[in-house]
Amino acid sequence: MDFYRKTTLGLFDSSQKSFTIPVYQRAYSWEKPEWKTFLNDLIEQIEGGNNYFYGNLLLETIKKDVKYEIIDGQQRITTLTIFIRSILNVLATRKSESELKDFDFLTKETIFLKNGGNIKLRPVEYDRACYDALIVDNKDKYEVSTQSQERIKEAKNYFIVELSKLPTEKILNILEKIEGTDLTVIELAGKKDSALMFELENNRGKDLTNMEKIKSYFMYQMYVYSEPEETESNIENVSNIFKLIYLLINDYKRLNEDSVLIYHNNAYIKGYNYRTLNDIKEVFKSSENKVEWIKNYISELHTSFSNMKKYEQSDDDYSAKLFELKAPAFIYPFIIKGYKYFGDDKKKLNTLFRVLEILTFRAKLINSRANIQERLNSILLSFNGDLPSLITAIKNKLNESWYWGDSNVKNYLNGGMYGNGVLNYLLWQYENSIQNKGYKIKKFSLDNEQIEHISPRTPRVGEELTCGYDVNEENEYSEEFISNKLNSLGNLMLISGSHNASIGNKAFKEKLESYKKNPLLNQQAEIKDYAELENDNAIWKTSSIDKRHTDIVSFARKKWSFDSIDVKYLIPTLEEYLENN
Repeated sequence: MDFYRKTTLGLFDSSQKSFTIPVYQRAYSWEKPEWKTFLNDLIEQIEGGNNYFYGNLLLETIKKDVKYEIIDGQQRITTLTIFIRSILNVLATRKSESELKDFDFLTKETIFLKNGGNIKLRPVEYDRACYDALIVDNKDKYEVSTQSQERIKEAKNYFIVELSKLPTEKILNILEKIEGTDLTVIELAGKKDSALMFELENNRGKDLTNMEKIKSYFMYQMYVYSEPEETESNIENVSNIFKLIYLLINDYKRLNEDSVLIYHNNAYIKGYNYRTLNDIKEVFKSSENKVEWIKNYISELHTSFSNMKKYEQSDDDYSAKLFELKAPAFIYPFIIKGYKYFGDDKKKLNTLFRVLEILTFRAKLINSRANIQERLNSILLSFNGDLPSLITAIKNKLNESWYWGDSNVKNYLNGGMYGNGVLNYLLWQYENSIQNKGYKIKKFSLDNEQIEHISPRTPRVGEELTCGYDVNEENEYSEEFISNKLNSLGNLMLISGSHNASIGNKAFKEKLESYKKNPLLNQQAEIKDYAELENDNAIWKTSSIDKRHTDIVSFARKKWSFDSIDVKYLIPTLEEYLENN
């Protein structure tokens, strides 16, 4: 293990030297806040005339003075090379200026970016083509396919825009400052040294993600507990598993690494009582065979990350509904266990997603301050793939707790639903239920989606309530109507913003005509069936609201009832039972 001080210029200034970011490390993750801090720090340093320190760089020596893997510092070094490319691009637009008459663009490129066939920095494998195109070869366009590639592209654009605002002399001063910036370089001989240094860096409180912390912890524990002849291969095993995990993470579109890590530990380490990485360490320390425990844990962790990628890409109707509902965190550990027990069995996964959609709907409909996770914890920990038992356990627990049980769901649906977090979702599901047979709305959306009060909430300023609604002699709603009918499901409907603005407080007859003209939503077209006629005039009466309300509530109670889930296919026939027994 060698320690020495280098400037960034000294670090890169070799025709043969190159730095590789191994794929078990996380890909490029810096974003605008970090880029802004990076640039502002440099500007402050040149204005203050202070020395600038760029931190520690932890390297594993592959071939001395030629090839190194970056164990720590990959975000800073990647940003540095992107920044150099951006500086060169901005200065290239000002070549005619006197300050640049002796500036050697080619030399800067060969030092920091590419010398002949030797590219100085090699990001993780799946981002190299992007980095080479945008940074090394300085192309303007590249079709990015991962979040880290998008960040590389955006970082280059950000620095070019910001540097373009500065005078040339200041840019040259920044370049000079960064070339003279000091780093402490630590060269390690192999994976054993890397494991030791990982733990040392952790103990110094480096700002790592939880994934990086647990990876480094396990690498160090492999060093501590492995047989001498197996130490290197066991540490390598941890590296290889995390390599596969980071490949999966880079494909995530909705989830993030630390969240999935939490969901995994909810599923397998203490349930919802899991709080920090110390809980993992506590279970690990109580294990008998620590090397095998680590191997089993990281293997399961990789499986969970792989399965959550499948979940993100699932075409199941109810998995899509969970995303639409913005399923809370307590749902995902059940999904992780579901994939473990059901594999790629789409029918069982669909049933699980259906159960979780009902659970999510109820939790969001009622939105109680009571802790639903406490009620579900024992159910989660005991879930072993038995779907009928899971459904029964959740149903009984929610009814026992009352908050999210059948009676309180009924109470909420019968109350004032305007402003409830699931109202739009509920009305879209209702819309699907009344569409023509075999047709469902999936990806359709309303422009500036809003909720229409069929009986309008209030007249426009200075106007009386227009005709066609259930009002008293003073042309006003009764207090009972305002309290119990105005914001009830029977009086609420999905509508586009422009449509809503066009009908406002118009007479019900005019509203009804506009509903009939709507080409898609049947919940608008069906209003005519609930309206009542008085002297050939359509009236939206309390009885109309009550009838429609009863129908929508009946639909909702059935749809979000655990009793509506079909589990008959899970019960073996007599022939199957006899065959298996």
